[in-house]
Amino acid sequence: MAVVDIQFLRLSENWALAFDKNQWIVQKRKAPSKTGGACRWAGVSFVGSNKDILWRVLREKGAEVDHAAREYIDAMPDTFREWISMPAERRFKAGHSAISGVVVGRIAPAPERSRDRAKKAA
Repeated sequence: MAVVDIQFLRLSENWALAFDKNQWIVQKRKAPSKTGGACRWAGVSFVGSNKDILWRVLREKGAEVDHAAREYIDAMPDTFREWISMPAERRFKAGHSAISGVVVGRIAPAPERSRDRAKKAA
């Protein structure tokens, strides 16, 4: 059975946090392929221990973390095991501005960027 990761927290435009059953996964946005494919997210670090290590990895990777994402991470339990054992509705707080569209384990489309909205309006 394949392990599937789920992106749940947008840290900034080019950084996100995902998880699987064993760990948090720091993801970085990769450029679209030369053949015109969509942007994709690649796991760059895997943290199965605690939030202090997660913060260290984010600093070492040079990840940009916006204010809303910082607040979410600060409010998380100290360890991955504690976090993953929480009910999904507590892990993914509805309406939190840093959550990247996760609704109790499902991923919604990424938020539309302002320049994309401007194109539609034109």
